[in-house]
Amino acid sequence: MKNINLTEDEFYEKYNPIKNHFYSNPEDCSFDGSMFETYGEEVKFVENLANTPEAKRSVWTIIEAEGNLYFVSGYHYVNRFGYLITSELVEEGIEIEVALDNEMDS
Repeated sequence: MKNINLTEDEFYEKYNPIKNHFYSNPEDCSFDGSMFETYGEEVKFVENLANTPEAKRSVWTIIEAEGNLYFVSGYHYVNRFGYLITSELVEEGIEIEVALDNEMDS
């Protein structure tokens, strides 16, 4: 498995997160209207994608570690904050981590 680190700008430019269709107003949803929650029908939608061979490569987990947020390619459960779905797929055999520019409030 090859690990790659991207900047937040590189991530948005290359992978293009889709808007969360469960919200009629994107301003009601974090990450510019793109975050899917870790519960209810939103997480079921993400889990269905994560269990589909090709679509799973469009799933990203927003994780929190030591007060910082990261986007990590793939579906992860531990330290999850939310999920993103991108229009571009991650290549097979690659894991990507994106350190976000801001820290979480304490």
